[in-house]
Amino acid sequence: MQLKENNKLKLISFLIAILLFLSVNENFKNFSVLGDSTSDNATAWVSDVPLDVDYDRDKLYVVGIPNTVSVKLSGTQTKVQKESVAKNFKAKLNLRNAQIGDDQKVKIEIDGLEKGVDGTAEPSVITISIREKATKEFRVTPVVKKERLLIGYEVDNLSVSNETVKISGAIESLNRINEVRAESDTRTKLNRNTREEAKLVAYDSDYIQIEPSSTVMNIELKNIEKEVPLEVNTIGSLPSGFELISATADVSKVAVRAEDEATLAKVSEMYVDVDLSDVKEETEERSNLKIYPKENVRIATDTPIVKVTIKIRKK
Repeated sequence: MQLKENNKLKLISFLIAILLFLSVNENFKNFSVLGDSTSDNATAWVSDVPLDVDYDRDKLYVVGIPNTVSVKLSGTQTKVQKESVAKNFKAKLNLRNAQIGDDQKVKIEIDGLEKGVDGTAEPSVITISIREKATKEFRVTPVVKKERLLIGYEVDNLSVSNETVKISGAIESLNRINEVRAESDTRTKLNRNTREEAKLVAYDSDYIQIEPSSTVMNIELKNIEKEVPLEVNTIGSLPSGFELISATADVSKVAVRAEDEATLAKVSEMYVDVDLSDVKEETEERSNLKIYPKENVRIATDTPIVKVTIKIRKK
């Protein structure tokens, strides 16, 4: 009995040890330490360390700076683990004395490490370009892609909340900007007035910074629509001994939309066909009949199908 209890205690102790091991590994998942408990030296990699860059942002524009770097820490295992968790160190790039020019190689320094721990950034040296900063104001041109418009609608007016924007960058790059557009990534089809966020994009340039980076675009639509008569077009002949009294659709007019005014002007009537050759009753209804224009144009209507009532009598 005592042996069984000892085995249970051993099993419980083993499971607790595993849980403690997993807990420790969870706390250290953001870095890796190379070394062993018998060695006094260890190495750890810490990723996504923000890069602190010091330069005169009012006068200079710098290209080629990464947002974050990885840092390799070396030293005694205890201190390396402590620095890896605390992350009190900083990755710095001092450009206060840098000169204007392209393809400059600069070194990233690691500052704030505890004595006995060395740090190296990866990459440790980066290539940057430094330009004299200039700022110009540009008018914003809002743009809506035509394929977003449903048939029967066109853009009547476009406006943006920021009619002008300031762009900062190298003067030679600013001089190459031909246009600043407000463009929306939204693909939703448009059939009503809309307000949506749009990105600001500068064309024919580089080394630029737009402030603000987005705007709100107001899209006002115009209906390309009119009402036209619906005519019933009879085809075929009634059975012998009968004559047609009437063939009447359940609507007399339909609203028609087109892609542009010129196309809409071509449509003066819409038609629906009914075949009289197989009429068997004095009053007969035909449902789900498609309507169409005689012109070969692309149109849309809210009444694509109708019902026609056919009345006949004996001669």
